[in-house]
Amino acid sequence: MATLDRSRVTRGWIVTILLALFMVINFMDKAILGIVAIPLMKELGIPPAEFGLIASSFFLFFSISAILFGFIANRMSSKFVLLILAVIWGVSQLPLAFFASVPLLYFSRILLGIGEGPAYPLALHACYTWFKDEKRNLPSSIIFQGVSLGLLISGPILTYIMLNHSWHAAFMFLGIASVVWMILWWVFGSEGPYASKQSQTVAEQAIDKVPYFKILTDRTFLSNMLLYWVTYWIFSIMFTWIPSYLSHVMGYGTKEVGWMFMLFTGINIPLVFIGSWISQYLLQRGISSLFARGWLSCTFVVIGGLCILAAIFLVQTPTVKVALLALGFNLPQLTFVLSSAIVAEIVPTRQRSAAMSISSALATTGGLVAPALTGRLIQGAISATQGYDYAFVVSAILALVVGGMGYLLIRPEDSKRRFENLSDEQKLVAANC
Repeated sequence: MATLDRSRVTRGWIVTILLALFMVINFMDKAILGIVAIPLMKELGIPPAEFGLIASSFFLFFSISAILFGFIANRMSSKFVLLILAVIWGVSQLPLAFFASVPLLYFSRILLGIGEGPAYPLALHACYTWFKDEKRNLPSSIIFQGVSLGLLISGPILTYIMLNHSWHAAFMFLGIASVVWMILWWVFGSEGPYASKQSQTVAEQAIDKVPYFKILTDRTFLSNMLLYWVTYWIFSIMFTWIPSYLSHVMGYGTKEVGWMFMLFTGINIPLVFIGSWISQYLLQRGISSLFARGWLSCTFVVIGGLCILAAIFLVQTPTVKVALLALGFNLPQLTFVLSSAIVAEIVPTRQRSAAMSISSALATTGGLVAPALTGRLIQGAISATQGYDYAFVVSAILALVVGGMGYLLIRPEDSKRRFENLSDEQKLVAANC
């Protein structure tokens, strides 16, 4: 039995590492448009406002796809669902390796959004099949570090490929990376012992334990999703516009921007690891999820908003400004780990995939609006600096407002108890029938 348990734990961590690599590719895919923005805009004659629309088109079907695949993953093995997503990524990137046009850019980003909309919640769902609730924060943070690592290495790697070959070659690199990951996942990927289909009886699977309307109107679910939404708003601005900001406003050269973007995003790794460790430490010491997950997320989001405001209004030194902006854009990202854990904690196991995907789908609508709005603010401002400042201040205010609401509304234990009572009522009705 002990040998079996050790083998299971080892397999769980192998799956976790593969899922982290999955997210590395996912976010290199997202970041590439911002990294190649300047030569791409020059080559195709794209103004900032239209470039913002192209960036936002990534999110056109992002949310719909996340919801659809979330329900599919309730009934299909996550191994095969994730393989399908990786195929879509490769198909969307490879055409740009050979030629480009504005319509093709729209098509590529829209298709990529369809493939990447469900990626993060389904990666976490696959991970959660290997770990109990109180032990999910650390593997979740490792998967999220795939996000950080993807953004971290995308700057120097994709910039190097672009400068030494072309920006087309950077898209070829990412297409090949998707194929390599598919092979590894086919060989090593699988669902764990806590998959809903394996951990529940046939009778339990036959019952819709909690109506989705009840989940979607729950105050913890809604306020938690809003934290996720504002974080994605801030995050989408970072991977779309920060490379251009570092170049046009801060005056860094092309090579410097690649490395600066790496440092800008790299601060996320220790911040999210520390936040996740604090959360798991508190949970294992018996501290309620309200404080260990809910309020901790709110605190990171609020401090992030304050850092952005300080960078805009209180400092002029370039290095200090960039450092404060890096903190402001990265601190809220702890929400990506803890928000999903809260949803998984409060909803029934068999509805976990759909609930997490719905939360992600609603939250990522922030990414549909933020890049386009930023592009319009930049193009309509007196100067690029003023346009960026306007966009950053809007993000900071949203962080402060939504973070403050979260302190008042997030109550994981109450919501979990409410859903359990509804589930018991469903079972009683089914038994009487």
